[in-house]
Amino acid sequence: MSPTLETLKQIIDPDVGINIVDLGLVESVRDDDGTVSISLIMTSPACPQSGYLRDEARRLIPGAQVAILETPLWEPARMSRAAKDQLGWS
Repeated sequence: MSPTLETLKQIIDPDVGINIVDLGLVESVRDDDGTVSISLIMTSPACPQSGYLRDEARRLIPGAQVAILETPLWEPARMSRAAKDQLGWS
């Protein structure tokens, strides 16, 4: 796992209590000559936590460009086995 993804695992979705990587909210991470670009999706298009999650990513990775995408839509299949186990979905 990349260092950026490891850092993003520190961000816990306050509504679910699972980190955003295992929850499947990180759509992409790019590092172009030192400029980190992160794309996140939310579990719902109207997620009230989008601003908080974006701000946390920016706080943990100073200078990162963080976008909240409208597509693709999130689905439970994006979650890691660990996240599914935490929710009792396995």
